[in-house]
Amino acid sequence: MATRPRTDCERFHRRDFLKVGAAGLLGLGLADLLRHEARAGKGPGERKATGVILIWLAGGPATIDIWDLKPDAPAEVRGDFQPIQTSAKGVRICEHLPRTAKVMDRCSLVRSLHHSIPEHGVATRYLTTGNLPSPALDYPSLGSLAARLLPAATGLPPYVAFAQERNTSFAGGAGFLGAAYSPFEIEGDPRRGKLRVQGVGLPDDFSLTDLAGRTKLRDAFDARFRELDAADLPASLDKFQQQALDILRSDRTRTAFDLDREPEPVRAAYGRGGFGQGALAARRLIEAGVRFITVGLGGWDTHAGNFGALRNNLLPQLDRTLGALLSDLDQRGLLDSTLVYCAGEFGRTPKVNRAAGRDHWAQSMAVLLAGGGIKKGYAHGATDGQGAAPAADACSPDDVAATVFRCLGVDPRHELQTGSGRPITVFREGKVIDKLIG
Repeated sequence: MATRPRTDCERFHRRDFLKVGAAGLLGLGLADLLRHEARAGKGPGERKATGVILIWLAGGPATIDIWDLKPDAPAEVRGDFQPIQTSAKGVRICEHLPRTAKVMDRCSLVRSLHHSIPEHGVATRYLTTGNLPSPALDYPSLGSLAARLLPAATGLPPYVAFAQERNTSFAGGAGFLGAAYSPFEIEGDPRRGKLRVQGVGLPDDFSLTDLAGRTKLRDAFDARFRELDAADLPASLDKFQQQALDILRSDRTRTAFDLDREPEPVRAAYGRGGFGQGALAARRLIEAGVRFITVGLGGWDTHAGNFGALRNNLLPQLDRTLGALLSDLDQRGLLDSTLVYCAGEFGRTPKVNRAAGRDHWAQSMAVLLAGGGIKKGYAHGATDGQGAAPAADACSPDDVAATVFRCLGVDPRHELQTGSGRPITVFREGKVIDKLIG
């Protein structure tokens, strides 16, 4: 029996956020994708970060139990967990995040984030695009914007996405930018060490030698490729078509996904599950030159049994992997140029419900940022005594997105154009949070 795609409490399919696949990419044409990238302009401003790793906590994590605990609130609000001291002076987080606590001196917490959409699908689009969703315009995800605006390394996809398990990818699509800037989805089980990217890796029965054959090229590439004389294929390709073949032939891509090259202690430090090994692959991709990687961990929609799910499953996974990723990036000298962004679509209610869970709550939430020009050891803003609403330095998803892209050297007021030529500001409402920039 076929496994049904995973959905949240509103029956929303996580995979709806990842509009990509080999057929779609090849239908558009890898050469076209590269042509679009070459035309992309660089945004103004000093670039402190050259890449982003988005740790996406799908389902709406109870940040009141993770990053912004309220130990002095009534029992029905404070829940089961206690805060612990961290390496950042005055910053306390959940007791079930001991590894992360050790690296908080390299992070910032945003505790005053809020919006008004307590629904999974629309809220996810808001957080992953940095623009309030509109029926009139499909905004591109942060990763797609990075693929469009940042210079791409030769032979590598600019934007890739992992998921914890099959059919739970939710990285965000390219919106009005078009499919050329959609994420490249990862194929394979990261726990087994060998991965590949759809649209970049060749099928198992399709060798590099086969690229000279007209019949198989006709099945694999777009109409422009079909018209070429296969006997003289390389000479017939223009610059962008040749770069498309370079991606397919790239040793850099294959090497980045070969996790067996990592020492066993490093692999174990990240956690041997799909989430941990995906994060390790993300670090390898950053080293290779990929600009934006999303690694997803689902299961945060904790309407019932919130504390058991967090204590026994979700927080141990997040703690091991996030702590290892930040430490590893730092030790390799990559954290200063890599911005790590850990977020979900909304928070959860201050008051615990009758099922020992917390329900959807967008009026207050928290996210973690680290590296790439972000201030170290800092907690931005605050919520009221029950964690119900911001009490200081309130900010929106637009503001966080604008800050991330400022660190990437992109002016949040930079204008792009839709396919019809309509000018669109990258983040129409976002304002850079200057206090977050180190």
